[in-house]
Amino acid sequence: MSPDPAYLADVSSTMLAAMSEARALVNQGDTGAALAEVVRHARELHDILVDELAQDSEGPPVYSDEVLVEMGHRLRTLEQYLRAH
Repeated sequence: MSPDPAYLADVSSTMLAAMSEARALVNQGDTGAALAEVVRHARELHDILVDELAQDSEGPPVYSDEVLVEMGHRLRTLEQYLRAH
């Protein structure tokens, strides 16, 4: 069964907004609870996307797969930044 494209678009949009907010907080020098919460939220949304696309009987399109991998790398970078500060 394929996931609902509108739902995936909403989750993706919200995740990108969270990552943008995290980047803005990092640029402001924030390393506290606000940044940690935004990164946690973005990670949860990323995990939802991965889970939803994994349930697709045809598998995610290659482009979607590559985008999710890149988003995962960016999230790991933010998570490493938080641990270092």
